[in-house]
Amino acid sequence: MLDLYDEEKRLIGEAWTSQTLYANLATLCDFGSRFAGTESEAKAREWLRDQFVRLGLANVRLEPFTFTAWSRGACQVRVLAPKEIPLTSAISLVYSPSTPPDGIQAELVDVGMGTEEEFATHAGRLEGKIVMVSSASPEGGRWVHRREKYGRAVAAGAAGFLFVNHLPGRLAPTGSLRSGRMAEIPAAGLCWEDGFLLARRAREDQVLVEMRIQNDARSTETAHVVGEVPGNPGQETIIIGAHYDGHDIAQGAMDDGSGVALVLEMARLFAPLAGRLPRTLRFICFTAEELGLLGSTKYVRQHAAELDRVALMVNIDGGVTGGFGGFSFSGFSELRPILQDWAEEMEMDWKIEDTIGTATDAFPFILAGVPAVNLLARGRDPRLGRGFGHTAADTLDKVDRHDLHDAAMTLARVLLRMATYEGPLGRRRTRDEVKQILIDHDLERPLRAQDGWPFDEG
Repeated sequence: MLDLYDEEKRLIGEAWTSQTLYANLATLCDFGSRFAGTESEAKAREWLRDQFVRLGLANVRLEPFTFTAWSRGACQVRVLAPKEIPLTSAISLVYSPSTPPDGIQAELVDVGMGTEEEFATHAGRLEGKIVMVSSASPEGGRWVHRREKYGRAVAAGAAGFLFVNHLPGRLAPTGSLRSGRMAEIPAAGLCWEDGFLLARRAREDQVLVEMRIQNDARSTETAHVVGEVPGNPGQETIIIGAHYDGHDIAQGAMDDGSGVALVLEMARLFAPLAGRLPRTLRFICFTAEELGLLGSTKYVRQHAAELDRVALMVNIDGGVTGGFGGFSFSGFSELRPILQDWAEEMEMDWKIEDTIGTATDAFPFILAGVPAVNLLARGRDPRLGRGFGHTAADTLDKVDRHDLHDAAMTLARVLLRMATYEGPLGRRRTRDEVKQILIDHDLERPLRAQDGWPFDEG
């Protein structure tokens, strides 16, 4: 008989005093970016599998899949007129196609934050132009994802796309344009300072911009890393996941090395409970998340036959800044009172939000109707967007080890309750119910804009 009180005390003590939690994050960062399809990703994958074996998890395995790997090449953006100005920060966005060798030249149009409303004000005037948008989203409003902004530019007939960091520091942002496939028009990220210069020039005069980009793509294979703490035979499974791939310009410490470090820590803490929990805990280190949720989408498709036995998907994606902050329950309303009861029982002041992240690995599970929650960071400031994420500054020094331990300690307590909760944690939704959840969250138009609405017939 499992003594939950004693077990919780053990989890709290071991999580807070762990000697491996931060060390594992540092090791992941030392591998490099772990960008999907690179040598650093392959080395991290083998190391993660070895860690799962060392921890004594059951059914440790790699789950492979093929995908289109993309490689960054030379990228140059410069102003040709009214005065020639080179812009030194430009980097390609993931899955950007190459330009012709001589580049493309077109008039620049600044579309602000790239919201649906701002694109509407430029209707009929963007064809053949190079569209520039900020990474910012309206204060107090919905976060407008990069892929949505890009999709609207493509739909408007733009010739090129520039994505400007809305935070200063000479940090150009990267990120994917489409999910798992080459995009339609060349695209580059620019730092705030270069974007400010372009916006100022565009207000004063017509600005002619040249983009020269050379990238490469190839078909290759990668794999998720999976291991389990078995529960009672025939009972449900809880998936705890984070993505180990990052972007090729940084260590990916926050996004999402910190999440993978937490997955490893949860695996370490719960491995001694094999066969003693009602529900099986399946730990997954996903890959190719940064390629538009490509990896988790493939996982959900490959495991479609067993999704009825998944009680819950717990997604950890960079949610440690300031420590554990709570959960978003993604439209699965029956989860709200359960999470609230646990917060009160644990005397925790959590955020419990009904928001849906469409750009993180929980989303393919949500689309399949599987109840899912996203871990929230206590110190998250929506005005900062990704902050240092998706820039060259996403490095180990940005993760506070005390925040990491705080997140591990609290997540372990919650996971113990999830694994032993009597009764269903959530109810799997039908396809029509999922569609309605997304409509209720005003996500149909944004997903259509980025070619990601999955409910059209045929």
